[in-house]
Amino acid sequence: MEWSTPTRVLLYSQQPFVAHGLAAVLESRPDFELAACRDDWPGTVECLMADPPDVALVYLTPEISLSDLRELRSADPRTPVVLWGQALAGEFVFQAMQLGIRGLIPSQSPVEALLSTLKKIRGGELCFETEIMETLLFQKRVVLSQRESQLVALVAQGLKNKEIAASLGLSEGTVKVYLTRVFKKLDMNDRLDLALYGLKNFFAGQPGTQKAGETRADVACPRSLPLRSRGQAVPPLLH
Repeated sequence: MEWSTPTRVLLYSQQPFVAHGLAAVLESRPDFELAACRDDWPGTVECLMADPPDVALVYLTPEISLSDLRELRSADPRTPVVLWGQALAGEFVFQAMQLGIRGLIPSQSPVEALLSTLKKIRGGELCFETEIMETLLFQKRVVLSQRESQLVALVAQGLKNKEIAASLGLSEGTVKVYLTRVFKKLDMNDRLDLALYGLKNFFAGQPGTQKAGETRADVACPRSLPLRSRGQAVPPLLH
């Protein structure tokens, strides 16, 4: 898709050579504009909030966690964020997609392919490697109903059956029936495992928290996805 205005790119990279190289490419192209180039994460978030670009390009390093990406998405949910780096494990990409990350560009991609992908992402497309998408499609999913999702979300917040019943206007007996059904679906028998599952799969989504008991109508989640962060505690309500 061709645009009447240049595609403005906010670049984050702690690699000076990488940052300088891509910045030079963007500045040499009339169809692109370098909105800013940052090597510090707080500064990147501030730039995104102060002057939202068309695309935020993050050169991914092991130091960047899902919590960081969540912070960037919260700064301006309208700006598409794309990761640029080495091939990543499927579960990390899946969680990044849940956060609203729009694409993953391999660091070995030719320059023209990278620029083309940035334009596609500006146009609203998702851009992930075929191999990664195939891996995600073949991962086993568990579909929970709205009510089941609500229960899992409340368990993840630490509520007891009596509190869950009061929150949803159900009897404790009905809550137990629903939980038994959920345990069977997820092949679990431990409440702590269910709470961790809820934190991993319901609270790692788009910015904007949901109140107790509010979830999407039907939620499809992997049976198990490890939460990655830099030694941080399991995050509070995030989806």
